[in-house]
Amino acid sequence: MSDQDAHIIRAALERAKDDLLEGRVPGPLTSIRLVEVAGVKRHRLTHDNKDINDEFQQRARELNRTKPEVDGLRAQLDDERKRNKRLVAERDALDRRVNAYATALHAVLEERDRLTAALKGQENIRDISDHRR
Repeated sequence: MSDQDAHIIRAALERAKDDLLEGRVPGPLTSIRLVEVAGVKRHRLTHDNKDINDEFQQRARELNRTKPEVDGLRAQLDDERKRNKRLVAERDALDRRVNAYATALHAVLEERDRLTAALKGQENIRDISDHRR
């Protein structure tokens, strides 16, 4: 590998390190993600550029430490997930109930239509719309 290639690889790793640590590129703060973002082989980081790897790992550990505001947001997210799960279950229960009512109503209307048709033939029933005062 030439000095030019080594310089290009080092620059790519530095750029990827900064992008990951500053959140411009999504993903976990791991060495594997770093080489993926840089587009280089893993040994270029672990063997040829150990200093970049060490600095990245140290800064990643600092960023991944638990902070009170992060813990609060995680708790809030957990609460919202539980609420969402409860609301989905309630919605599904209501959907089943509405479908049961619709099925029952459909059966009642079919029975009404059948009885109305049977009784009309015997002249025992008149439509309300035909009734005038």
